[in-house]
Amino acid sequence: MMKKAFVQIMMFFLLIQAAFAESVVINQVLYDPAGSESGSEAIELYNPTESAINLSGWVIATETSATDVTLPDAVIEAGGYYLIADVRWDSQKDDSSWPHADYEERMRLTNSDSGVALKNLTGIVDAVGWGQQQGIESGLYEGTPHSGAASGEALVRTNGTDTGNNSQDFTAAVPDFHAGTSSVLVSGSGGQITVVAVVEGSAPLIDSFSILTDDEDSPGIQIHPIPKKNKTVEVESIVTHLNGNAFIESVELSVDGRQRSMTKESDVNGTSSVYEASFEMKFYDEPREYEVNLTVTDKSGVTINSSLDFEYMTSIALEIDTSSLEFRAMPGKSSEISGDSDESTGSNVTIINIGNSAVDVELSGTDLTGSDGVIDVSNIMYTFNGDYNNSMSGTLSSSEEIERIGIPAASRQPLSFRLDVPAATSPGNYTGTITLIAVGK
Repeated sequence: MMKKAFVQIMMFFLLIQAAFAESVVINQVLYDPAGSESGSEAIELYNPTESAINLSGWVIATETSATDVTLPDAVIEAGGYYLIADVRWDSQKDDSSWPHADYEERMRLTNSDSGVALKNLTGIVDAVGWGQQQGIESGLYEGTPHSGAASGEALVRTNGTDTGNNSQDFTAAVPDFHAGTSSVLVSGSGGQITVVAVVEGSAPLIDSFSILTDDEDSPGIQIHPIPKKNKTVEVESIVTHLNGNAFIESVELSVDGRQRSMTKESDVNGTSSVYEASFEMKFYDEPREYEVNLTVTDKSGVTINSSLDFEYMTSIALEIDTSSLEFRAMPGKSSEISGDSDESTGSNVTIINIGNSAVDVELSGTDLTGSDGVIDVSNIMYTFNGDYNNSMSGTLSSSEEIERIGIPAASRQPLSFRLDVPAATSPGNYTGTITLIAVGK
């Protein structure tokens, strides 16, 4: 069955532009934890851009202080996260499975009629407010503040864009925190123990090795990409050494050439320990079988390996940078809206492939209707390369037509439209729709 993703453009004689994030955004705020207020509050940042951003000197402003948190010299990678938490986060956080914070500093978040703002040297980068607007300090919210979350819930961004309206951009939900870094715990050393291990021939043992993230019930491991967002994959292993837990030097993961150190989370007994790690799959990573390699090394230099496979599934998805088009023309004349590859120009259509596979585009439309008549949809032409007279162009109709253009994963494609207004058309406003469907090749 053909995989499809739907996007619809409304055509009005008023232009409405969608706002898209161009810098770091606030992705989650836990201001009213279920447990202790001290040590459990957290703010997660997300970088939706294609470039790493230095957060050095950036601050978090709250109702309590304009510089409640001052960030250290840190970089948030493209498509990456940065978790800021109150001090004693690891011991006080509501859920022990939440990751270590990238940065801890005492913060004081108010539970009602409040907000937070992320600021750099030039001003406010993003802000999120909750409660009654009149009770919140200016600059600590965007648009209409969110009504608020229950105790133990966080305000979670619902999409990859920032429309500038907190009530639309956030929802109250169970927190799902991510972090940009992970710590590595390394056991102590002992040169004489190493000598004994070599003489006795002892070596590390991998008791178990498993991928905890599995998005389907079918045999094997299947992981579903998230359009325009990285997917976190959790891995766990139990490692044993007869010379004792401290004799394990390192536990390392390798996935498609990317290296990760596993962290010892707990000891099962004196010789066995549980190690955990996570790695990120980009939304545009190729759909195929991937191999996860585990390498355990002890203090004598003896290594042992294991591997697991998982299937990164196909994601068919597209995004457009406008939700409306405005054509202006006299009867008997034409009006053209040229496409471009710049997402910041909302009046010029850009198609963005936010899946991990090349896609074709299926187009259809409706007649434009007004109080004084109808403009048939066949009067609208489209082109994917600026030329209305070649194989990458056509005429809209109510029937779906597939254009085999093969937009590569994580790339952009301009789409232009031209409306030819019949000479007999009465002046007025006419409204219709254009529907775009991403079709897997």
